[in-house]
Amino acid sequence: MMKLRIATGLGLVLFMATMIGGPVRVSQAQDDGGGITLASLAGKFSARGNGFFTLCFSTGFTALQDCATAPIVLPFNNTQIQNTTRDAAGNTCSVSINTAAPVFGTRSPALGQRHTNVTTSISFDPTTGSGTASGSQYVGGSCNGAVFDSTGATKVADFTSSFDVSDSGNRIESILTGFSAVNSAFSVAGSVKGNVFSQTGIRQHPQD
Repeated sequence: MMKLRIATGLGLVLFMATMIGGPVRVSQAQDDGGGITLASLAGKFSARGNGFFTLCFSTGFTALQDCATAPIVLPFNNTQIQNTTRDAAGNTCSVSINTAAPVFGTRSPALGQRHTNVTTSISFDPTTGSGTASGSQYVGGSCNGAVFDSTGATKVADFTSSFDVSDSGNRIESILTGFSAVNSAFSVAGSVKGNVFSQTGIRQHPQD
């Protein structure tokens, strides 16, 4: 029964946010003499990343609960694969598949969930190839290129990220810098804490 309740709780929560952004300090953009721009990053990227987070439950694992008052706090490992489309203005729409499982105390297999992630670039420095972005995560919805189709979508979180570009704009390292679940049919505000996540995105059709 406990395993079933954990699975139910995890089914109600998003696991990680999408990001096209990252912590790397030495970028190919510097080697290229500042030739990378947001417009040159337009295109399709595939990414893979991993990290961990804390998920909080009420007594008996019957529901998710704000970590500030929750009696049960569990750490989870998380792995994500993602397909992202970027436009010339730095907007993205991504579809991600996440698997997550408690760090300890379970024999159950990792649980998977699909999310749609939408981001907007906040800043970008072409001399260093680094920037920041903010976005939202949804259960449901779809991507039409970099444009988000919200039909059937439920917002479950807001997030921020930092990123760094290398390999002439064909590689983007990213790291999550903020993540906040919101109240919805699938999530509870404050129920996800300590999100640590990074990933690497590779352009699907490399350019010179």
